[in-house]
Amino acid sequence: MTVTESFKNAVVKNFGPQPDLSDDEYDKLFSLTKIFQNELEDLYIEWESFNFAENEDYKLQMVNLTKFHDYLQKKLTNNKFTPNISKTKDINSGRKPLSKRSINNENTPSTPQIKKRKVLESSSPAPADYDTANSTFNTSPIKPAKQSHTLIETLNPHIENFELNNTDNNPIKLTANFDPLKFKFRTLQMKLLESADVLDDQIDTMAEIYQEENKTEDLQFGNPCLSSQFDILCCGRIVPDSPSYNQEILNKKSLYLETSRLSGVGQRVPLDLSGLNGYSFFTGQIVILKGRNPTGKEFCVEQVMPLPQLGTSVSSKEELEEFESLQNGEGLKVVIASGPYTNSNKLNFTKLENLIEKLNTEIHPNVIILNGPFIDLTNKEVEEGDFPSLPKDQQPRNLDDVFRMLITPILKKIDSKIQVIILPSLKDSSANHCSYPQDSFDRKKLQLPKNVKCFPNPSSFAVNEMLIGSSNLDIFKDLKEVLKQDDSISNNRFDRIITHIIEQRRYYPVMPGSIASTATHSDNNISDLANGASGEFLNGLSIGGSCLEIPYMGLSELGTSIPDVLILPSDLKAFAKIVKGVVVINTGQFIRPSKSSEVEDGTYAILSLLPPKVDEGGENNVEKVETEDNVYHHNIYKRSRIDLYTT
Repeated sequence: MTVTESFKNAVVKNFGPQPDLSDDEYDKLFSLTKIFQNELEDLYIEWESFNFAENEDYKLQMVNLTKFHDYLQKKLTNNKFTPNISKTKDINSGRKPLSKRSINNENTPSTPQIKKRKVLESSSPAPADYDTANSTFNTSPIKPAKQSHTLIETLNPHIENFELNNTDNNPIKLTANFDPLKFKFRTLQMKLLESADVLDDQIDTMAEIYQEENKTEDLQFGNPCLSSQFDILCCGRIVPDSPSYNQEILNKKSLYLETSRLSGVGQRVPLDLSGLNGYSFFTGQIVILKGRNPTGKEFCVEQVMPLPQLGTSVSSKEELEEFESLQNGEGLKVVIASGPYTNSNKLNFTKLENLIEKLNTEIHPNVIILNGPFIDLTNKEVEEGDFPSLPKDQQPRNLDDVFRMLITPILKKIDSKIQVIILPSLKDSSANHCSYPQDSFDRKKLQLPKNVKCFPNPSSFAVNEMLIGSSNLDIFKDLKEVLKQDDSISNNRFDRIITHIIEQRRYYPVMPGSIASTATHSDNNISDLANGASGEFLNGLSIGGSCLEIPYMGLSELGTSIPDVLILPSDLKAFAKIVKGVVVINTGQFIRPSKSSEVEDGTYAILSLLPPKVDEGGENNVEKVETEDNVYHHNIYKRSRIDLYTT
């Protein structure tokens, strides 16, 4: 069998340019899409997961594709575990707005342009000027020895890279947009009724907001579980047909709609999606559907109604002029990196120390944002409890001591004029919470310097006028879609997931959360976990995925407006893009896991932001809100440049 040129071009668009890919290898890829019923884009996500699981960076060759085939087969047949359901109380986050107003901004832009590192010429069948705006792969067609601090990709390359001259003072105003006391809850205290209240409130609140914004709509909300011969609107949560479902084999026949106790007594009804031209659904998604239930057995969906959107953050003219004056007319630089910061086989933070040295002597950023894990619980030395990198006469008593001995001295080397923000990970050994949402690090206990700010995960904060939302939980791996493509649905998976986050108004809208599993027990099932499994049955579960504190998921909401910048670290390869006017940055991992203790490849990002210009008679780079006087959209997506570098 010989695949078409269009398929070969699609391989290049999704997997990146590959040198001398044979027809047999193209045929193998084509057969994998048919065997496992995956689109090429989804197959690329599985390929990334395969590389991550093997701690390798395989090239597209027949021997590796055969291993990939075996990996997919084992994943399909052996994964018997259900995603984990753990804790939570809707506190509705209680964040205070940063003197911003919620202004709806339609016609929001997408990624304008991305400049990639030049691709070496190859025999790829794709044209040389293929579109890279939505691609996230490393465009190098070979696997060279990667040099540190090499530019990989640039978003908005038309903005010139600039250096800050005023390094003696720190011209920023850092404002936290969350209540830290609300993250001081105790874990493992989940109560069933509290969780039910939160899950119901998510549905009822969305229905209430929709009705408020569509008062003139003729259709009324009804109960989709009851038989009806006319169209109604209903609001509910997408759920699987069984609590022991497998995320990998969800399909349109296995989706149900769960109602709240107020709208449908909490009942569930199967969905008939045959009347829809296109859709993208995932478990936990809050949807408003139009349709009817003629037989009382299933709800026939005719239309998925658009959800009410949050407004963009804005500032007054006086605030923007204050920030411009504070910066002395210079821009801002923010460096963003995400752990792990060492190879998975050892605790050697030389790469992180080298980056700190570069920040102090060359880059001079205003802010550094570091996401955990710092001391990774999955690191081999941590698992074994042996720390050869520490002196024998200074062996730690606990893992907090390891942090104080290895991480704290490095953070103290950062110039005191630079503001440092650190967020924990579920894999962090020194984190107070092992579930999401997650309390911040204890700065005093870890003996961190005063310029280091410990923020919870997730958190929203502002650097001058720029509103940043950061969530250190891998939504790009955990969100599994049931997809039917049409013109209204983006063909880029990352764009779709980011859109879901913005529409659902939550950093992590998946429910239940996922768990990482390496188990091969064929006789395991949900009852083993629910009724208290024996140790041998839990042996296949590894740290990762998400453990959700359901009563406190209100702390994971976006707030009153969409952030200007979303930081969403992932195990998948790094990217920067613009979706609905929001700059979205996936920094990737600072050091990707590898079987070899010598391989320390990874990425980090630098955001360079031009100062706001408000000049009624001349040039300005912010957009005036038409319905308000002296109020402006920040236009961060137009005046920011994001550079992705190798570590």
